[in-house]
This record gives sequence, C-alpha cells and structure tokens, in this order.
Amino acid sequence: MKGALQLKPGLGFQLQPIGPLRSARDPRPMTHSVAPRLERSDIIRCIKSCQPTNVACVLDPTLSVSHTIISLPTFREFTKPEEIVFLRTTVPAYGSYHLGSYDVKFEILEGNVENAFDIIKRVENGLYVGVVRQVKPLIGPMATVLKLSMRNLTTQGDSGQNIINVHIFVSEFWF
Repeated sequence: MKGALQLKPGLGFQLQPIGPLRSARDPRPMTHSVAPRLERSDIIRCIKSCQPTNVACVLDPTLSVSHTIISLPTFREFTKPEEIVFLRTTVPAYGSYHLGSYDVKFEILEGNVENAFDIIKRVENGLYVGVVRQVKPLIGPMATVLKLSMRNLTTQGDSGQNIINVHIFVSEFWF
C-alpha cells in the first residue's frame, strides 16, 4: 500500500495498541481523534522505545508515528471550512510558557493536495487542540496521505514530535 508505515531500521519503534501517548520527558498523555461525524477506523500507532546504546534512536525527535483512515464525500456546495480531524493534547493552554510550561506546534508536512487543508490551534476545555480543516473542495475519486506533525515545545526548545498520517479518501459521490 502506498504511504504505508515506513520506519528507519534500528530506530527502536514498536507497534503498540492505541492509547494515551506518554513521553519520557513529558508524562502527560497526548492523543488524537477523528471528528464525530466521521466513522473511525483502526488506528496503527508505533511508539519509540530505544535501547540506551542506540544513539540514532535516542537522538531522533519522533516519539510516535500513527496512521488513521478517513473518507470524505465530494462536497457539492462548499461554503465554509469543514473540520475533519482533531489532534487533542493534554497541554494546558493557560500555563506560563516562560516558567516551564509546554506549548504545542501543529503543522502539515506533506500531502496537502491543492492546498485543500489547513490546521489551526485552538483551546478547548483549557487544553490545546489542533484542528485539521478542509478549506477547499476536492473532487473525487482521489486519495492523499496528510502527514501531520504535533511538536512539543518547552523553553529549552523542542522536546519531541508525534507524526500522524491521515489517509484521506475522497469519494466521487456527495452522499
């Protein structure tokens, strides 16, 4: 399958069942979910687990790699952005960043065909959430893999990133 999970040999990634993500530096869990209007399919998540002597693994900032799949209709009338994926964190939005609190940066790295998607950061229930939106209509059938990055930031710099690969299939039908 094109866009299938690709990991560098020896980097220490292991397949794990889906669940809260916890990093060694930040014990607060981070998860992601698909918008309620879409049916959720299986999610594959690989979580880094390094041997202390594996320098390449230890230095790689990627903490986890996830894959999920969603399908979208071809929108006949596209009047406003559609929220399609929510990247939920447990990072408090109102902490003092300069006193050691965390921040999160959300980014689309690859797969943004025709610049049809964007990602915005907002606060829900006092926590940061990344919201992936479809901002332009796409005519199906078509498929893309939207590669997203969720980076943890501290006053010392990046403390790691989580990669989420959203396999998007756009139907030729509007229903």
